Amino acid sequence: MSASMKSQRPAAVPSAHPTALSFRTNYNRPSTMNPWESCALEYQFSDEITEDHDGGAANWRRPTQNADPVMYPGLYCPSGFDMMSILLRVATRPNPKVELGAIDCSVALLLCDLKQPDTPIVYASDAFIMLTGYSQAEIMGKNCRFLQAPGGKVKPKSSRKFVDDKAVRKMRHAVRDNTEVQMELTNFRKDGSSFTNLLTMIPVLWDSQDYRYSVGFQVEAEG
Repeated sequence: MSASMKSQRPAAVPSAHPTALSFRTNYNRPSTMNPWESCALEYQFSDEITEDHDGGAANWRRPTQNADPVMYPGLYCPSGFDMMSILLRVATRPNPKVELGAIDCSVALLLCDLKQPDTPIVYASDAFIMLTGYSQAEIMGKNCRFLQAPGGKVKPKSSRKFVDDKAVRKMRHAVRDNTEVQMELTNFRKDGSSFTNLLTMIPVLWDSQDYRYSVGFQVEAEG
């Protein structure tokens, strides 16, 4: 594999995987500032950690020229989820079983709530929307199984017609046991077309010893 191809390897894909295509490469997107970075540049943050509780004006400053704009604390995505904090937890998790490489929002990702019945999707990145063709309104609150059939209608615990049942069981066990998993499986876009999804699922510890969320990274693998 050429050096130029290696340089295009996406986030959340192990370096040993030979067929994965990045979101930017697959959609001919330039490697420009990502949406979180763009939003971060519009924010100003106080020089001091403490706040003025006497009603005085807050002391604000613009980021320095060499500062990393996405690393400022308190920057939340419009969904209300602090995705930078969640991705940092993924990147710094102890004893990782799956090698992710660098993580950024150019990769399609979902956030699922492990504490709610049927593990619904509570966040979907714009890259996931573009990859699958589904809108945010069509995705929120659903279990990820809707990707396993054309039209998105899949009953819980049903035998899969288009996806290997062994792969489905492997994903179920990973969710049940709060373990990391990476695998390839067939998924379907809203228009009914299929694609090979290199799926990585990482459970995330929250402010306790319990896992609260599962982060799912999706990359379309080359055929």
